[in-house]
Amino acid sequence: MPEVVVYAVAGRTHEQKKKLMQKITEAVIESFDTPRDRVVVQIVECDPNNKSRGGVLYSER
Repeated sequence: MPEVVVYAVAGRTHEQKKKLMQKITEAVIESFDTPRDRVVVQIVECDPNNKSRGGVLYSER
């Protein structure tokens, strides 16, 4: 069972996340020739106060 985990800063809408998960699922089906019901996609969201790039919090970017 293929499983894809996406790490992202919180703030996307339900529809954006749904669209991403559908497109990832399609890519896995096409690439791995696996049944749709075997593909697992998970989005792990992080609070923008808990992540930084170059020492600058995402909440301050």
